[in-house]
Amino acid sequence: MPGVKTPDVLDEVAGLREAVETVCAAAPSEARRRQIRAHARELVRALKHPEHPLTVADPLPDVLRATSLRAYERLALTGELRDRGAPRPTSEATAMVRSGVMVLLQRALGLDVHPLRRLAELPRKDPVDTARGERLRAGLQTLADHIGRRTKWTADGGLLTRGYPRWVRMLALACVVLDTGARVGELCALRLEDLAPALDEVRLVRRPQNRRPGGPPIVEIHPLRGATRAALRRWLLVRRLLMTELTGGADRLWVSVRGNHDGRAGEDSGPRYRPAGTPLQPRGAARAYTAAVTRVNIELAGEPGWTPLPERMEQLRRGVASPAARRVAPDPDAGHAADLAERLGSAARRLAALPEAHTDATGRAARYEARRVLREAWRLGTAHRTQLDVLGTAGLPALDLHRAGFEPELLRALDRAAGFTPL
Repeated sequence: MPGVKTPDVLDEVAGLREAVETVCAAAPSEARRRQIRAHARELVRALKHPEHPLTVADPLPDVLRATSLRAYERLALTGELRDRGAPRPTSEATAMVRSGVMVLLQRALGLDVHPLRRLAELPRKDPVDTARGERLRAGLQTLADHIGRRTKWTADGGLLTRGYPRWVRMLALACVVLDTGARVGELCALRLEDLAPALDEVRLVRRPQNRRPGGPPIVEIHPLRGATRAALRRWLLVRRLLMTELTGGADRLWVSVRGNHDGRAGEDSGPRYRPAGTPLQPRGAARAYTAAVTRVNIELAGEPGWTPLPERMEQLRRGVASPAARRVAPDPDAGHAADLAERLGSAARRLAALPEAHTDATGRAARYEARRVLREAWRLGTAHRTQLDVLGTAGLPALDLHRAGFEPELLRALDRAAGFTPL
């Protein structure tokens, strides 16, 4: 019934919830906390299975002993404990995570540790070397160029049909990964605010697995290559055409390219429909990468020197050799921000005062100053909307904002996120 909270199976084993919450309190990320809770609930389902020697009524220390956990693992590996869909075997990577979660629970209770898996048992996944990464970029670039020739980059030309949007998105995603070495979770967390006004840099909030919980965020600025900027311009165009409905993720950089459901069904209704343009989740990004790599592997099969790319984005990320980056403070300095706003307003007034028929030479100094200050303020953490307000207050017309250094497609995306009709 609506409004009735579903009981959590964690409460069926005495002491399990407390142990899980203790472990989650020390976890470095929300994703890790989800893993811990998911495998703890899977353990409860194992105790309810007729082939497990114990039940939910047995003491938690007995449940976490080696013999009990081995019985749990046997059931989990065959897929018997999945709570959705048909039973199917789980992967070795999932088995490693399961083993790690059980070890954490054992330690939280002060028990002897009995790992189900040793790290050495997980097959090594070699990173993608630079040359193959660039071949992936080139293959996706060729495909995107073909899409542009066929569609003229317009919806009327069929840009939103035949699965074209996912290839344009994948090119931009792969380019950003190759320039920054970003993890999939870091990618999916990117917002329009994290793109520099000229699309020549991107701000990443790093989420390393060994970061201390509660510690300050690690914020980095990464330069983007020309090919990446071009790929982002194309994606922002496609993204704008996709977002026919304003959603809660209107400021997310990466969004879905087709409608889907949320995977959760109510008692009296089916899953809720989610339109194209909703925030892309890490699983969706990983599936999109796998599809793209499969296509490129087929296209380049048999070419001299080509070795098929692995189908995990993590291996592409690990192959990025020491990306150039600068560490910045997570919060802007108010005094410095005010000084930059004053300088930006002054440069914008000079731009606005130029005659309509001005030459490049007469406006060059004002443009350079505006773009320099715009970039510096963005690096400091000043929001795009704040900078746009300064430019507007200084009298710079909306149609001339690109002269101050804003990429037009980014401006349209920002207008869309704010609920305005893009110019």
